[in-house]
Amino acid sequence: MRLFVTGASGLVGGAVLRAGVAAGHQVTGLARSDQAAAQVRGDGAQVCYGDLRLPEGWAAEAVAADAIVHAAATFGPDMGPVDRAAMEALVMASRDTGQRPRLIYTGGIWLYGDTGGQVRDETAPFDPVTPWGWMLDTVAMLEASEVTDLAVLHPGVVYDSDGGGMLARFRAPEVEVLGDPAIRWPLVHADDLAQAYLLLAEMPGQGGQFLATAEPGRPVGEIARAIAGQEAHIRVLDRSEATTRYGDSAFGPMLDQRLAASRLAALGWRPVYCDFSQCL
Repeated sequence: MRLFVTGASGLVGGAVLRAGVAAGHQVTGLARSDQAAAQVRGDGAQVCYGDLRLPEGWAAEAVAADAIVHAAATFGPDMGPVDRAAMEALVMASRDTGQRPRLIYTGGIWLYGDTGGQVRDETAPFDPVTPWGWMLDTVAMLEASEVTDLAVLHPGVVYDSDGGGMLARFRAPEVEVLGDPAIRWPLVHADDLAQAYLLLAEMPGQGGQFLATAEPGRPVGEIARAIAGQEAHIRVLDRSEATTRYGDSAFGPMLDQRLAASRLAALGWRPVYCDFSQCL
């Protein structure tokens, strides 16, 4: 399979790229800089130079692949508009070339909102908190275009064996928990998540929404204590203080969620890391 990966030098995209190479696929990674390109080549993939903000320069090469994993994001104020423009460029390139690639679009668990202490799966309705509702509009545009074979993957809170991802915040000199230590985060290791992306990329026609969570919900206070150590001081910010200090970015981490990857499990996804403490 010819696989094109955006965000190929990042935590998630890099894991997908390496998993694709290991599986024997012909993988191309989008790289914005020479440093990113060197990492992509070092991981055994081909390089497509390009910037997420300038999709006209790489969209045609992307849609020429059998499958695209879209794992790139700016993570800034322009995240929504940049993502939308990139997906619109893929739609236009698909129409221009007559290609209909498999597209695995990255959503997010925060689109499901607070689950009220219950375990939910992909059948649950969306209840997006303010900063990420634009994702659903972009997905609706992709679905309406019908020029890609679309599946949407919603990763849990991603971490890796080097302490990267969102859990890295608990290695800071001053450890903070937003909202309430009892709030639960669904977790997934980057390597397990990469296998979820590959599984969907290799299954044309499997559309709709997919959750990728290996642990349905782990209390954030327990996570922080396990990473920071028993002697570390953990400061709890209430909702008002958290939103004042961090703005919209505080809403997601303060959701209490328990989410199960029912559809991926039915397709055969079997995570290796079902307890994040395996990596400590």
